[in-house]
Amino acid sequence: MAWNRPAGADEVRLHLLVLRCQAGDEHAFRQLFDAYSGRTMNYMRGIIGDAADDVHQELWLAVFRSIASLANPRAFQTWLFRSARHHALDFLRRVKREIEFIDDVQLDAVDSAEVPEGPPLQELEQSELGTALAALSPLQREVLLLRYRDDLSYAEIALVIGRPIGTVRTRLHHGKRKLHDIIERGKQ
Repeated sequence: MAWNRPAGADEVRLHLLVLRCQAGDEHAFRQLFDAYSGRTMNYMRGIIGDAADDVHQELWLAVFRSIASLANPRAFQTWLFRSARHHALDFLRRVKREIEFIDDVQLDAVDSAEVPEGPPLQELEQSELGTALAALSPLQREVLLLRYRDDLSYAEIALVIGRPIGTVRTRLHHGKRKLHDIIERGKQ
């Protein structure tokens, strides 16, 4: 699992690619799919687990059908992750796991100065990290993955999850604290 933003198209190239998709260019859509499908699949697996394959297909079908309605092609990445989140939430509702997902942490309870920028997640073994992440609530796992694997800013995460930046900071803080506790317990 890579915790850095993957090397990809720069903003101008991405913008042009999205514009070509909006004009109906299927080859451009395939390029967009190739560039982002791995990231969206990992994101969805982080939220809903093994059932992500079918939901991921639904997501990309919806992207294909609705990309022409994207008003700001420069906002593609945020729009895509927000769409992925909506599809994942719809899936969770269908299988009656909404209660687990809505189990919200205390909103805005932590001052932003208390939240350190990043735990040394890169130093962990992949299996150890995967096990620890699986033990987190979906809300905490989601923001940690968006921040440290997908390298989204707090503002971008807030747009994706539809919550204020303070909520993002709080979820990151509690998620990092719990992740640290899980990892420490595993070392004992």
